[in-house]
Amino acid sequence: MKKTVLFPFYHRSLLLVAFVVLGTFLAGCDGEEEDAPAQPKTVADLVVEGSEFTILEAAIRQAGQLDAFKNPNLTVFAPNDAAFRASGIADANALATLTQPQLTAILQYHVLKAAVASSGFPMESNKPVQTSLSINDQPVIVYVTNGSGGLFVNGARIVTPDIQAANGVIHVIDRILLPPPSGSTGGGTLVGVVAADTSLSLLGTAALRVAASNPTLATVLTGTEPYTTFAPTNNAFRALKLSSSDTINKVPVATLADILANHVVAGRLYSNDLKTGDLTAYSNKRLTLNVGTSVTVKSSGIPLPATVTQANLTATNGVVHKIDKVLL
Repeated sequence: MKKTVLFPFYHRSLLLVAFVVLGTFLAGCDGEEEDAPAQPKTVADLVVEGSEFTILEAAIRQAGQLDAFKNPNLTVFAPNDAAFRASGIADANALATLTQPQLTAILQYHVLKAAVASSGFPMESNKPVQTSLSINDQPVIVYVTNGSGGLFVNGARIVTPDIQAANGVIHVIDRILLPPPSGSTGGGTLVGVVAADTSLSLLGTAALRVAASNPTLATVLTGTEPYTTFAPTNNAFRALKLSSSDTINKVPVATLADILANHVVAGRLYSNDLKTGDLTAYSNKRLTLNVGTSVTVKSSGIPLPATVTQANLTATNGVVHKIDKVLL
């Protein structure tokens, strides 16, 4: 009798111990799952999940480039929504004016094929760096400045550096980057940038006329040495009653050449490179810059300075800043 009573009790005890051990093991497994580190996220994941990148995400999806942002070893200069708005793109709907190839080229121009932290850029002004964009099998360049004033790419400020991703690093910038044009008159040169912008068509007419008779100035605008051009818009020419190609072609070509030479200075000068003070134009005349909440430039022949209305249009041989007056 004693033996038959103890046998079931012994088994019940074993079962109880087994359940306790199993429960402890499962609880430990649950704890391990809860404490397991999250899988690192790619650049694509961070853009999709980031509330400040809604327009960039739309651009990437419209271009069919989401998988490209999962590739290894990337540096991405990522414009946030404020950067798109500051560049004239109010929301994702505004991207509809761009074709898929255009969007793809713009996005590739924001990407380097190596993961580079902010500390990896040398303390240097406008260092050329190859992007993932190529035109005619030639890599297209961005220009990175690392200095006491901060870190800039093509004049756009890096506002949040070094966001780490599983496949590289993101640097958030405050403007979008536009590559030099391709396939237009003048290619990606200063002349090409002007020719590709419909708001600069009257300047383009003047430049082509001058280039035909002044090969030296033409070489400046289409050569390899870097120059910065302050480019008067069509409205700036209209203010001088030069409202069409016909009226511009009636101006003596020597006069036009003198005027255009007032708008060109040596060197690649993005907005972060412009300082209050004097510059010497290609004409050897003095231009006076004032850099504050806006940038103005004055020549001796105008009573009030011109204002830079759009900065940092990149050319293969320099930079274009659009202005609202002709510098006489």
